[in-house]
Amino acid sequence: MKARLFFIYCVVTMIFAAFIGIQPLQGAVAISTEDLARASDVVLRGVVEQTKSMWDAKAGTVITRANLKVTQVIRGSTNAKNVSFEFEGGTVGDLTLQLRDIASVAKGEDVIVFLKTKKDKSTEKIFLIQGDKQGKYTVKNGVVSKETDSVEGNLAVIDNNLPLSTFIKKIRGVL
Repeated sequence: MKARLFFIYCVVTMIFAAFIGIQPLQGAVAISTEDLARASDVVLRGVVEQTKSMWDAKAGTVITRANLKVTQVIRGSTNAKNVSFEFEGGTVGDLTLQLRDIASVAKGEDVIVFLKTKKDKSTEKIFLIQGDKQGKYTVKNGVVSKETDSVEGNLAVIDNNLPLSTFIKKIRGVL
């Protein structure tokens, strides 16, 4: 009975929202490179060495931990040659979780990532990608690019398809 009432409530809510013109947000709101840099603890370039997906019982979701071989510290400070960062999504057994507005990486990918320190009680330092999908750029043939398919708002604030050196200078110039 409760499930049926909940279903009816959801249908009525969607009809009402459509009637008054409310449209659901389809993705993340555009974030500028400057804002990403200011909000990050560190911005790194590196090559993804491995990824491992696992079930996070505390969060109740699938997460993937990526190991990044650091090739360049662009902003912030770290002496680490390898860092680990996590993002929501991945595959564990028969369960696959893929989110449109969350960054993902693949082994061998050359990336620039805007990272913030994960706040937990573990002794291992783990990072999270700042700005979700917007905090990851792919480097190919000296050009940095990012996927913007799930981003809404003013896309002009997003730097995309820039020469690598120009992008790095821009990040380092942020106060």
